[in-house]
Amino acid sequence: MLNFFKSLFSPKPSFNNIVAAKVVAIEKHPNADRLRIIRLDAGGKEIYPIVCGAFNFGEGDVVALALPGAKIAQNIHSEKHEPFILKKAKIRGIESQGMICAAFELGLADEPGQGIMLLKDDIKPGSQFSTGMIK
Repeated sequence: MLNFFKSLFSPKPSFNNIVAAKVVAIEKHPNADRLRIIRLDAGGKEIYPIVCGAFNFGEGDVVALALPGAKIAQNIHSEKHEPFILKKAKIRGIESQGMICAAFELGLADEPGQGIMLLKDDIKPGSQFSTGMIK
């Protein structure tokens, strides 16, 4: 019931600079066992590298990709989960060109830890992300 009232009175999340992207290739991160380097197709535009610590997706999956400038509603890596504007970031020596998103990070789930949000397979890479794309 609480989520129903939150949905009525909470501002709608903004998904500017967040697009659907298809996972083209996955490599092991050279400097970290728990990270991977992801190559994505964002509608004819290759986005590489993306550094990601999640392991619940594979090649061929369609995911939500936040590009630099996107507003991330909930920071999974901080105790208070405050929002932030995404920038390119160097992670263990590799500059990540964006972030593959979990539902929690976009304000679409109440709890972290559900892994990367997978999108429907027929979504065209490069399309502006919307909640109707979620599997």
